[in-house]
Amino acid sequence: MGASFYLPLQGQSFFGKNSNQDIRLPQAVKILPQRLPADAIHIGGHELALPDAGYAYICSSLSGAAGSEMGVNERGVALAMEAPFSKFKVEAESPRGADYVQAALMGASSAEAAKDMLIALTERYGQAGSGRGPGGRSASASYIVSGFDGAYLVETAARRWAWKALDEGAAFSNSYTMDIDYKRVDAVTRKSIALVNERMACLDEADAGRVADKESWKIYAEDRLMARLGSGAANRRALGSLLGAAAESGGRQAAFALLRVHAAHDPESPSRPRNICRHESLLGAKPSTSSMLIERKQGENRFVAWFTGAAYPCANVFKPILFDGSFKPLWTAYDYHGPDTEDGERYWRERLEANRALRRSPAKADENAAALSAAQAALSTIVDGLVGEPAPYAESALTKAREQTLAIVSSWDIRR
Repeated sequence: MGASFYLPLQGQSFFGKNSNQDIRLPQAVKILPQRLPADAIHIGGHELALPDAGYAYICSSLSGAAGSEMGVNERGVALAMEAPFSKFKVEAESPRGADYVQAALMGASSAEAAKDMLIALTERYGQAGSGRGPGGRSASASYIVSGFDGAYLVETAARRWAWKALDEGAAFSNSYTMDIDYKRVDAVTRKSIALVNERMACLDEADAGRVADKESWKIYAEDRLMARLGSGAANRRALGSLLGAAAESGGRQAAFALLRVHAAHDPESPSRPRNICRHESLLGAKPSTSSMLIERKQGENRFVAWFTGAAYPCANVFKPILFDGSFKPLWTAYDYHGPDTEDGERYWRERLEANRALRRSPAKADENAAALSAAQAALSTIVDGLVGEPAPYAESALTKAREQTLAIVSSWDIRR
């Protein structure tokens, strides 16, 4: 499904994801408005018995499909999904992981609440496959959740699950990450790898009452053959190796660079560099078809969501959507609220055609990296000028920022 990262820095944090999908399937970014709260959540023909709080949210969705791999809601709760292969069978009639991402965007008021929702949904309804590998094997879902209250990793294997809090920067891809560092696991898994006295099961796994040593969640859950065949672990290691330098550089440009990087160094296989921004290949690799970055500043309830709306982040500027009590897009040449996603899909296709030469040649994008960085920096200057002002933003300032943003994006998009 792609690659994701969480990068907390001094006074701010970044949360980014590339979605890798079939190049024939466009993605569109939507802003869903507030709704009346309801007792249940309805997604993709499923009724999920958890409350819909009616929160407005942004999501990036595949054409014609329910659910979302990534998004952020008005409470600043951001989610991204990856798809590791487990040894436990999924259930074809159940909701997909993408449905649960959207459910959490609709109903979670905090990162902790989103983590709890994802676990409750997984236990109650199981899950259908979130991706397919060789032999038609279906993947389970892993979720990275970030909010003003912190960040969490939730990994699932059919109806089983494990989670931990994220206290430092971390990278993720289509592989299991947790070893014995999980905070909690489901009751069935606990009896297999983290056996505790049942009367003490409500306490931390390290507390008194333990009668056995912890064992690895990754070894317990992961389909080892599929893990060897896939590149998820290598992509995660390669992206993770860049987080330290990004943290030292700090700032938005370093976060964008993580999603655009080609030929990243895998410490365990130096001779095989990895593209975090993936392109098509003769072997049918799924390229990066949509990207999103969420940034927050500590002590504020405002945030900025950046999205490409196009394949190949290495060849497209990220466009800003500001939140200061409501979502305010600065790029106006896009229909975020339409009854369907036709406009967003049209833009996606246009950008794919414009970048035809890049499809199997990431190096061509690297030749224009400096120009892309300059265009992105110009957009950053516009955003910083607004974010530096008290909320809500003045309408005159928004109008000027939108005019400037439209000019920058249009100038970039006419390039070939």
